[in-house]
This record gives sequence, C-alpha cells and structure tokens, in this order.
Amino acid sequence: MPSGNTDKRIDRRSWLKALGVGGAAGLAGCSGNQNQNTETSGKGGTETSEPTEESTEAGDSSGRSIGGTYREALSADAKSLNFLFHSDTNTTKFVDATMDYAYDFKDIGEIVPMWVESYTEKDKKEWTFTLRDNLRWSDPYGDLTAEDWVYTAQNLYGAKAPGESKTKENWAGVVQYSDWKNLTIEKAGKRKLKVTLPGPQPAFIASTAFWGGRCLPKDLVKGYVEDKDIEGLKQDEELNSLSYTGNLGPYDYEEWQRESRFVATRADDYYLREVAGSEEIPERFAEAPYFEKYELKIIGEESTRLASLKEGDLTYFEDVPSQKVEQFQQMDHLKFRFPPNPFCSMAYYNQRSNGWEMLQRKEVRRALSTAISKKAIAENIYRGFPTVAHTFQPEWSPWYLTDKVEQFGVGDSYGSEKARKMMKEALSDTNYGYDGDKLVDGNGEQVELSFVYRAGSQNNQTVAEFFKQELAKIGIKVAPTNGGPFNTLQNKYMLTSTSDGTPSFNAGPDATSQEPWDLMYGVALNAYPINPDGSRTFWVPDGGFNFYGYEPEAPMADLYDTAQSATDEKTRKEAFAKIFAALSKEQPTNFLNFSVYKNAYDKNYMGMPAEGEFDYLESWDSTSWYLAKQ
Repeated sequence: MPSGNTDKRIDRRSWLKALGVGGAAGLAGCSGNQNQNTETSGKGGTETSEPTEESTEAGDSSGRSIGGTYREALSADAKSLNFLFHSDTNTTKFVDATMDYAYDFKDIGEIVPMWVESYTEKDKKEWTFTLRDNLRWSDPYGDLTAEDWVYTAQNLYGAKAPGESKTKENWAGVVQYSDWKNLTIEKAGKRKLKVTLPGPQPAFIASTAFWGGRCLPKDLVKGYVEDKDIEGLKQDEELNSLSYTGNLGPYDYEEWQRESRFVATRADDYYLREVAGSEEIPERFAEAPYFEKYELKIIGEESTRLASLKEGDLTYFEDVPSQKVEQFQQMDHLKFRFPPNPFCSMAYYNQRSNGWEMLQRKEVRRALSTAISKKAIAENIYRGFPTVAHTFQPEWSPWYLTDKVEQFGVGDSYGSEKARKMMKEALSDTNYGYDGDKLVDGNGEQVELSFVYRAGSQNNQTVAEFFKQELAKIGIKVAPTNGGPFNTLQNKYMLTSTSDGTPSFNAGPDATSQEPWDLMYGVALNAYPINPDGSRTFWVPDGGFNFYGYEPEAPMADLYDTAQSATDEKTRKEAFAKIFAALSKEQPTNFLNFSVYKNAYDKNYMGMPAEGEFDYLESWDSTSWYLAKQ
C-alpha cells in the first residue's frame, strides 16, 4: 500500500498489501490436503478462492435455520473469564463466544474485518484503525470508541502515549503487555486510533496486538487503574461474568458452573448482522449465529469426553486422539476434518533454578534430544498423523529453511550410544559422570529427572513413559508425574514468581514455579506461520511466556527486531532462518512434532468448507455454521 494512502474500506488487496514484505506473509502449499483450491500469486503467496455456497457444506437442501445447542467438551475449565490475565486455549473459547476481535484471518494473507472496519498506514510505521460505528458495550458504557482502546492500551497493556519514551512496567501483570509495550497509541477521532511503531514493521497487521486484540470499557476499569488495584481488576464481577460485552460477539453470557459447564445464549443484536452482504462479510452472517445456545462442558476424563461424542451429545470435538480416529470415522453420525495444526508439541527443559541445573547447558539439552526417537512418538504414539519437528516452525512455512535447521532424534542424529557420548562430553567439567551404565552426581547418586505431563490425554502420559524408557538407555531415571489439568499445571509448574512478585509466566530470571520440575509435556505453542513475529514472546529472555527460563546464546532479541522491521523479503527471511536455526541448535525445548487437527463434527453440522477447500484457518466464519437437522 502506498505511503499516506487515504482511508478506505478494508478489501482483499489492501490487506494483502498491508502484510508487506513482497507477500512474505502469504504461504504456498499450506494445507495438508493436496486438492486445496488455491492459485499461487506472483509474490510467492497464495490466494484462496472465496468459497461460494456451493463450495461449502452450506448448500444442504434443508437450508439454514436458527435453533439447537452447540456443544463441545473440554478437558479443563477456563481459568477465568477475565482475558487480561489468562490466554490459554480454554479461557479463550469461553471469551470468544461473547466477544469478537479487532479482526481475524480467513486465509493466510486475507483478513476478516470485525471491530475494525478500515485502516491506513504510512511508511509501515504509523497505522490508523477505524472502528465500526455500530459497536456497543452493555449499559451503562455506551459505544465502543477509540477512547476505550487508547485507555486500555496505555494503562493496562503498557503502550506509550505520544511523547513518552520510557517503557512502562506491567503493573497489573496482564498477558497482553509483551504485544503492546513498545507501541505508542493515541486517539485520532471518536472511532479512530493511531498506533506508531518504534520502526517500520511491514507485517504489523499480522502481529498479535490487533490480530486477536480486544479492549475494555474505560469507565469499567478506570477506578482500578487509578488505584493500581490489581486484586480489584482480577475480582471484578463484570469482568468475570462478561456482562459488559454488549453486541460485540455472537452470544451473551448466561451462566458458568465452575468445573461443570459454560452456557451462552444467542445475542439479539450481534453487530455483524448489520453489515452482512457487504464486500467483506458474506450474506450468510445476516442471522448469525445459528445456534440458540452455546455450551462448553467440562469433562476431565478423555474416555468420558469420547463417550459423549460416541453417543451423539456433542456438536464438535477438537482433535480426537490419534488411536481413536479410525474407530470414530466408522460412526454414521460423525464426519471429520484434518486441517494443519500450527501448534508445536514440545518437551520443555526447565532452565530455571528449580530444575536440574545441568539443563541450563545447551550441550546437555542436545544430548537429551538425541536420546529420544521423534519418529517413534509420531508413528507409534500418534499413529502417523504428525510430522516430526526440528524447530519452532512447520516445514510448510515459508520461514523454514531445511538446510539451516539442525536435526535431533531422527536418523543418524538419534541413538543412545551417541547421546551417552554427548552427555559425557557435556558434563566433563562437572561432578557428574558415568558409573557403569548410570549417570551419577558427585555423591554417586543416579540422576533422576521429574517429567510433568498435563492430565486429560492418555497420549501425554504415554509420551512421558516413552521418555522414561529412552532416557534409561543413557543412564538417567525419569519420574513421570501427573501435573493435573491445565489450570493446575499452570499454577504449580508454569507460573513463576519471586518472593515478593506477582505470578506470571516470566517474572524474571530468578523467578521459579511453585513446584520444581525438569521436563514437561502437554502444552503446545502456536508457531504463528502467518507472521512469526508473535513467537518472540517464547524465545527472548524477557518474553512474556518464557516460563522455562531460556537464556539464548544467539542474539534472539536483535534477530526478532531485524525480522520485524525488515522492509524486504530477503532480509526478513534471513532473520527468521537464523532464529529457527538457533532454536534447533540450542534446543531450549525438544521440538517433537507438528500434527493435523483430527476434528470430529456432528454430520448435520453444516456450513464449513467442503472437502479440499479448507486449511488451518477454516473456522473464521464458524458463527455462520448451523445444524441442518435439529
């Protein structure tokens, strides 16, 4: 987009160009399905044909009608309904029912305007966003305006006001801080807000500040901000019951029975209905959503969740266990989709002071990763659905350069004899060493590592047991430990704090979790293949989600700065290539695999793209999906 362009409605070309870097945010061959309806653009990205009613399952003869209850089963409850402090997948599902975002992606390089209807940009450094004029909070807060965005960003997210240069502290401990702390934001009109970046960022539109971004009513949070009342923010009844969300999402909060279920009802005045049929929002949104109720059931046991799916109680089941897919595919009341999954499954190495101190050594982590067969995990535990990972990016990403990435756990880079030799060399200057087949400390005691795994999936425990088996071959004992459901795992093993600090996923280099641990499995992270800028939070020392205490040898922060500010595709690709090469070399985690989603749907759940027409962003229009028979 030319610098200083005039304000316009968001259209396909504008958004594609806003992603910049010669189309680098586009992605060729992104779907695992070889029949995806795409055509390669001249800039190396892809353009997916806009699906018609005929190219989706929306053409069912019964047509769309409003009714029924959408039901999904989750392994763990939401931590909170207050999105300031929690961003885990389950919490997000709860909040998403009642609130949309600034915008979303319908395809890599193609955005759906939601709260934001238009934008301008200048020199890839100044971005002005215009909000829709039909966005309303619940009474008594009135319209959602630029004032709400600016106040939330400056006072809670840590964004700067014009003229400010000093980085603000994250006084409330909100999870959005790392996305906003380097940005300057100001009001440019009742519905316009301007964001100024510290330098050009051609792919800013695909950063996680606005992509998936939300604000709060100024008058709701102002008192807590002025008093620096963190507990008030956390405990506020409106924030924790989503009673402020007005017409900003497809459903209205009805009830939340902790550890049981969450229920929302169809909103009477969902704002997207008013713009259905426009260039950006298809006509099928005119009556969205098409369910009267939206219900999330909390069922901790995987076997019980699967029983509900088998009995026809669920509309949707995300990621059926690999060993159960074939069985459930034979059931007449279900259908499946297998879109690519951008989340990387990893075994984390605790490099903080309450983990085995030798895990702070790159050479030790490399030896451990050499001892684990990734192929066995992918093929034997996960039945061949995943592809082996070697760094924090799937191979179908344009940022993945095979010749730059070092491999562990496959081929010649796998084996107990090689791993044992590497471990011996890595510990040669310490009191650790081998006594026969055992790796022992200075007192002759065998090294034993705790392996914490998330409850709720049998596969997580199986992976832990497999690590125990593999590491026994190099003389290390492993104690698999059930870390409980995600909320418990998070509280006990992931959140860190100093003696006088507020818990966060990274409370500083000296902070530790409540319970000690050495290895962890069962928490996958989004690799952001649309725009890996967002992965910074995981791999820089002060990253907001660096709960495992990684201190990189490579200049990660500088490399991310270069990638983020690059105005040409070559420089950006080179920077990301160095980042993902360094991660593969330093092994802050054992990158195990990228899978596909093995999603099961009620056969009467209609509206999603037809076979061969979907990728991992297929659900952007899910509020227009419906039950053909009720």
